[in-house]
Amino acid sequence: MGDELTKSHLPWPVRVGRRVAVRRRLRPGDPTGAVFTDVTGELLCADGSGVEVDSRHGRVRVEWADVVAAKEIPPKASRRGHPHRTVPIDDLQRLMVDGLPPLTSEHLGDWLLRSAEGFTGRGNSVLALGDSGFSPSDAVDRCVGWYARLGLPALFQIAGPVGFDPSDHPVVAEIDRRGGRCSPRVAVMTAAVREIALTRSAIGVTVDATTRPTDQWWRAASPRTIDRRTVAARVLAGVEDGRYLTLSDTAPRANTRLAYSPGWVGLFDLHVAEAFRGKGFGRALVGAAAREADRRGVRSMYLQVSSDNAPAIGLYESLGFSTHHEYIYARL
Repeated sequence: MGDELTKSHLPWPVRVGRRVAVRRRLRPGDPTGAVFTDVTGELLCADGSGVEVDSRHGRVRVEWADVVAAKEIPPKASRRGHPHRTVPIDDLQRLMVDGLPPLTSEHLGDWLLRSAEGFTGRGNSVLALGDSGFSPSDAVDRCVGWYARLGLPALFQIAGPVGFDPSDHPVVAEIDRRGGRCSPRVAVMTAAVREIALTRSAIGVTVDATTRPTDQWWRAASPRTIDRRTVAARVLAGVEDGRYLTLSDTAPRANTRLAYSPGWVGLFDLHVAEAFRGKGFGRALVGAAAREADRRGVRSMYLQVSSDNAPAIGLYESLGFSTHHEYIYARL
């Protein structure tokens, strides 16, 4: 079966490393009288005979004949509170890959090496979470070699709490030793979908929401996206569950897109044409995006924004977002 259970087997592409709920059929005569039970935890493997889940009771093996259904579920909260505040940093970092999937990828232990032909830092960097299985020096060497074969520089995405010191991370220390450098910080902001959905715009707008990017959506896109439209279109084709929102009348004014994951939705590529900035169109579009997600019962939203983009951060904070964590790129 490989690392993904496709829709031909189950109702959701359930992936190894994700938190899942597997409904299994119990044998006749179970002392509880139940017919089914759910096994919840990290999906460790999926092979020709069944799946293995790391549940709170230990590893549980479920044979294919006993699998009734399975789905990915939101990451488990690290403490009490709203999930958009309590989700662990590493879990949210992994979940955000759904919103910008790489065109080419490879695992190095727990690390994920990603390439999207140079389109965005997120799509062309090592998601350095967990254990690579190698020393920092050897792991960096392997990553540098992988990207060199693709004609790309090696970027390492390193995440931490707000205000964290990147130099404390062994990978950053290794890159510093080699004369590398770190990028400015990126803020990962989160919010409760319902709170944003209740925001009403002071201007009347019509927002078109589609399952694929339309010509209008592309015309409203940022110059960076338009310049790389061919590769961007290939990347977006890999988004499993997305919505593309466009605000336009006689001319494209603004656009954004949503990427859904279990319990979460990501807000990406918010862009307002320069002639229409400062008029409330960005606020209106984010509110419309949240209402779109709220209708689907999604509770939490995330976005990523450069920490030095004060106008954007001010807008998001006024809507109810707060910074969950930060990350940087370490580059050789």
